[in-house]
Amino acid sequence: MSSLSKMLSVLDLFGPATLKIDPETIAERMGLSRATVYRYVKDLCDAGLLVRVDAGSYGLGPRIIELDWMMRQYDPILVAGRELMHELSEATGLAVFASVFYDGHIINTYIAEPNDTYQFAFGRGQPLPFFRGAQSKVLIAFQKGRRLQRLFEEHLANDPDSTYDWASFSKAAKKIRKDGYCLTHDELNLGLTGIAAPIVNPGLDEVVGSLSAVGSTHNFKLLRQETVIEMVMDTTRRIAERMQNPPAAAHGM
Repeated sequence: MSSLSKMLSVLDLFGPATLKIDPETIAERMGLSRATVYRYVKDLCDAGLLVRVDAGSYGLGPRIIELDWMMRQYDPILVAGRELMHELSEATGLAVFASVFYDGHIINTYIAEPNDTYQFAFGRGQPLPFFRGAQSKVLIAFQKGRRLQRLFEEHLANDPDSTYDWASFSKAAKKIRKDGYCLTHDELNLGLTGIAAPIVNPGLDEVVGSLSAVGSTHNFKLLRQETVIEMVMDTTRRIAERMQNPPAAAHGM
């Protein structure tokens, strides 16, 4: 691993339970000398990727916010789908999520909400549990061939909290692929229902993300579930079509 790779690996130490970190902890967890760690931290601070948050501790820096903003402006799914997501949210009164499977993590990249009513356990940018919740299940179920079995072996086979063996996992994934969507109740937030469908890039014939509509189970009872499913699936098709012929990126969002 190059020195640059090692330096950037410092960023991997941050997570939901580690929002700030001190150089001594970095040295211990990465097996580096204190002199090397202080050099890495200085360079990362100079680049805006880290910032000092209190005496001796560092957090993620403002440059990451800039990069996040730029990603949202030019991310193909969001360029093609942001407007459609808001239309779906307004038409249903539900929150609409765009999610991707990246580097072993399933992450919500954008949320269109009709209001601030919902308090989601997993918001934008926060990794979702493996094969739990509609977004996660859709993105995993549509993985191809041996990759699906490898994902099961890596994430569920030795998980003592998992209720799946390979047979039941494979059967659940097959049903989602056959249906073309996934519906879940209470899997990420008690009292919430989610419906997700894959976004398939027709040029690549692969799943590049998922779209989900999420709301209270009570609100779903006021809507025709079949209608919401069709609206979600239609929106994913329209996003895929727009990705083939993307509209001009909207700025300032």
